[in-house]
Amino acid sequence: MYDPLVNAPPGPHDAPEPSYWQKSTEAEFPACVGDVPEEVEFAVIGAGYTGLNAARTLAENGRSVAVFEANSLAWGCSSRNAGFVMKSTGRLGLSAWAEGFGETIAKGIACEHRTALKLITETTQHCPEQCQRQSGGYLKVAHKPEAIKALHEQYQSLKQFEQPVEWLEKDALSQVINSPQAHAALRFTDCFAVNPLLLAAATARRAASAGVQLVEHCPVTSAVSMGDKGVYLKTAKGNVRACKLLVCSNGYTSQQLLPKLASRSLPVLSSIITTPPLSPEQVDSIRLSPEYAVMDTRVLKYYFRLLPDNRLLFGGRGAIQGKNAENSTFAKRLLKALHQTFPQLKDVTRWDSFWSGWVSVSLDDYPRVGKFSDNIYASMGYCGAGVSFSALAGQRLAECAMGETLPELPYYQSQLKPFPLPQFRRLGQWLYYHYGRLLD
Repeated sequence: MYDPLVNAPPGPHDAPEPSYWQKSTEAEFPACVGDVPEEVEFAVIGAGYTGLNAARTLAENGRSVAVFEANSLAWGCSSRNAGFVMKSTGRLGLSAWAEGFGETIAKGIACEHRTALKLITETTQHCPEQCQRQSGGYLKVAHKPEAIKALHEQYQSLKQFEQPVEWLEKDALSQVINSPQAHAALRFTDCFAVNPLLLAAATARRAASAGVQLVEHCPVTSAVSMGDKGVYLKTAKGNVRACKLLVCSNGYTSQQLLPKLASRSLPVLSSIITTPPLSPEQVDSIRLSPEYAVMDTRVLKYYFRLLPDNRLLFGGRGAIQGKNAENSTFAKRLLKALHQTFPQLKDVTRWDSFWSGWVSVSLDDYPRVGKFSDNIYASMGYCGAGVSFSALAGQRLAECAMGETLPELPYYQSQLKPFPLPQFRRLGQWLYYHYGRLLD
């Protein structure tokens, strides 16, 4: 599998193992242009949620814009995630933002969360199937009794920010999830789940309708800022001169394309399995409705949801290197964790689908959106929680590139911090995984 720390920018045929969504969904993507424009006002790398929303915003403001995708549209995590539409900005909750930056900043971030959810809801209206939206809410579940206290403290903090959140004691939670690893939970009632591929297709159609030129199977192999002359791009289909470049490839950003940018992110694999369809008796035994998206409180978190076809989706951390991404060892680990979460499914001994995707982890657990260097803008570092924020991030990145003032929030006003000794990022990740497993 393509590894951004090892490989050159991905080629048009570097597709990894398809996700469940790609195998089961007929998504209507717009037609792409065959040739690259010689000149364009704004060039965008990456046709995922971020890049497509950035391009749409630019085009709706009368700017000429072309999006360059190395493979097919939404090739990266926009078609490979679990479809959790949560209120999040990286790994930090509102209480952490308040403690680190003050209550005013936290309230501003809460406002951005609402704006992001509104944008995703708006985009689902452009899909005949409403992107298969499931609106029961997002559950954050204490996986052991020792995790209840910190989770309840988070609940108390969220109440201060007037968030639509409920506290579920174990008895109430047991009516929703029948698991020995479910001791209490927060329920975020305004969050929801979608089919991420349908969301990506709806986003792409909105961009195309606004006049965006979409160019797929066209990796950008070189990007050089020329000062007042803009940015010079070399692509697989020809050279392009743009006034400004927006890098929206997040965890898939090649180390070799823009080394100074890529060294500020750690690409981490998140892996997912789906089971065969569960029987009605098995569904009853776990008491889980497709309405809910669930994540636990582990350091190395597991997340799961029951899909509309009664398959159980179950995800967590995968391999460290891309060359091992599709090794069945990691699918077996997820299946073992699924059995620990739901012992009543021990007779489920295989998976229907197993796939992985790269998420971008920042050094300080939250993303950055804005200008990176002369004529180059970037948005990355979502830490695996970017379905809703990545769409808004694309819009904000476009606004920044057009010279508009962004909200005065930390991730719009600073750049990603560089990792110390970036050549040892993978070693640090390996050590952290072992530390996390001990804590969990």
